Amino acid sequence: MENNQPLIQYTTVSDSVYLWIKNAIIQGDFKPGEHIAQESLTKKLGVSRTPIRDAIKRLEAEGLLITRPHCGAVVFQLDKNCLHEIYDIRILIEQYCAARTCMKASEEQIEQIEAINLRMLNYSNNSKEFMQLDRQFHGLLCTLSGCTNTIEILEGLWNKCDSFKSIYYSLEGRSNDTLAEHTRIIQCLKNRDVAGTKQAIFDHLNDVVDSVSAQVNFS
Repeated sequence: MENNQPLIQYTTVSDSVYLWIKNAIIQGDFKPGEHIAQESLTKKLGVSRTPIRDAIKRLEAEGLLITRPHCGAVVFQLDKNCLHEIYDIRILIEQYCAARTCMKASEEQIEQIEAINLRMLNYSNNSKEFMQLDRQFHGLLCTLSGCTNTIEILEGLWNKCDSFKSIYYSLEGRSNDTLAEHTRIIQCLKNRDVAGTKQAIFDHLNDVVDSVSAQVNFS
């Protein structure tokens, strides 16, 4: 007998649909390159087209879905080698910038970095806002190094990290981990501990790699 009941229980329809599709992508139920058929999802989930469209827009913004001409939204290729490659390079470059920031930033500038981390406390349950502030944290941390050309390289890497960060922040407790890791980086900056700053950057970013690698059903 066909079950006409929705497959999800929700309080906010758009949020629940978004989480359902996102989990399906992470778990591999939707394959890389697979077209997301809105009409099929409305029937499967027992909801209207509006929350489906809203969820797709959010997932496109996070990089988990991409829009292709004449096809619509398709699933991004979550590639484990890509994850490691992007983060290996990002770690090296951010360590370089953070080390210079540690040596040259003023106390007031370090306090500006800390202020961003404190603002993040207010958004620990909002992955979108949290991710935007996390980007600001790393952006200021590296910009204060004065390495303008290097920042241009990092901008491209940060964009490529969004889909993986979206997965990371969907995991329980990861926002609190980020806040603690940021606090460690800030303390190293205040102590002018270059080696400690570089190690804290490595541990912070490598945590994303380890957590996402363990969570995602890579093809």
